[in-house]
Amino acid sequence: MSSTVKKISKSPLYFTIPASLLLHAGLYSMGIRPPDFPEAPRAPTFDVTMVIPQNVEAPEKADFIANANQVGSGSEDKKSRIKSQFASNQQNFNTGEDLVDAEKSVAEITPKPEPQILTTKGKTDKFVDKLPEEKPQEDPVTTVVNNSEKTEAIAQLMAEMSKQEEQFARRPRIHFVDSLSAKGSEAAEYIYKWSKKLERIGNINFPQKALDLSLSGTLILNATIDRAGRLVEIQIAVSSGSKILDDAAIKIVKLAAPYDPLSKGIRKKYDQLNITRTLVFHKSEGEEAVFSSN
Repeated sequence: MSSTVKKISKSPLYFTIPASLLLHAGLYSMGIRPPDFPEAPRAPTFDVTMVIPQNVEAPEKADFIANANQVGSGSEDKKSRIKSQFASNQQNFNTGEDLVDAEKSVAEITPKPEPQILTTKGKTDKFVDKLPEEKPQEDPVTTVVNNSEKTEAIAQLMAEMSKQEEQFARRPRIHFVDSLSAKGSEAAEYIYKWSKKLERIGNINFPQKALDLSLSGTLILNATIDRAGRLVEIQIAVSSGSKILDDAAIKIVKLAAPYDPLSKGIRKKYDQLNITRTLVFHKSEGEEAVFSSN
């Protein structure tokens, strides 16, 4: 026993280990520690919008970063991103790391079955038959069919979403003007000429039934004109209360078409012009029939 103690006391570690501990304790008490390394700065992120239809000319002011040039459209005044009606309103914060960690935790918690050994005392000639290993039941045919159905459903959904987004992006840029908003705007001169032509055609084609019945009435009509001056759509916003006068107003707007092409200033910003006007049919006994546009 004494010889073992002497061998340990002669070992260099017998003196170096305590000396090392004392040295490190002294350095730590003096405040000497490893330097703190600064965290690496995060790379900047950009929000990129993927567009389907592309334009050759680049817009003067872009609202979003995209993979190609595209001139916006629609009837909204504020800029907004194109969204599909199939998209979820809830933001997904799952990056996939939680799923991987969960799978690892399940694998660690689930104990692995250990083989059991059967022992007997004394000599015996009996043997225990080894149980056959259970193989997991798999149905590859069903799995392939399910995956195929899911893939087909996803592809169909993506095609519908892409079609709707493309149709929305191709909507024409429409400028809506009425008798109040037209004043002082670049469309004021065009609206004035449009109304004068409508009054001239309306007085020439005053409805005969309204003359016979001395009908008078006021209605509000919406007419959409494209770049070339062609009539795109007519809609009665507020009826006059008489089907004769409403039908006559639509007929007069159609007879006056085509109209003058939109001016260069209007075409630069819009594809179509939607005009809202008040049309008046006036006929009293002993007075001349008058059709006016306000």
